[in-house]
Amino acid sequence: MKLATYLENEKLTDAAFARLIGVERQAVGRYKLGERFPEKPILLKIYEATGGQVTANDFAGIPSASEQAGAPA
Repeated sequence: MKLATYLENEKLTDAAFARLIGVERQAVGRYKLGERFPEKPILLKIYEATGGQVTANDFAGIPSASEQAGAPA
């Protein structure tokens, strides 16, 4: 799941999520827009903070298994 989608679904602001993972609000905005790829320690914090719903693959544009299963052959 894309970070932007997760934040929207959970009704979290960039600032609130930034506090959860220990980064600046602007960094979260850049992650959402694809302007910046999070470093590994931040990727782990994002993964943990989202209960595994947002993964490193989501930032790399790699579809999840559920997205691949729903894709037409």
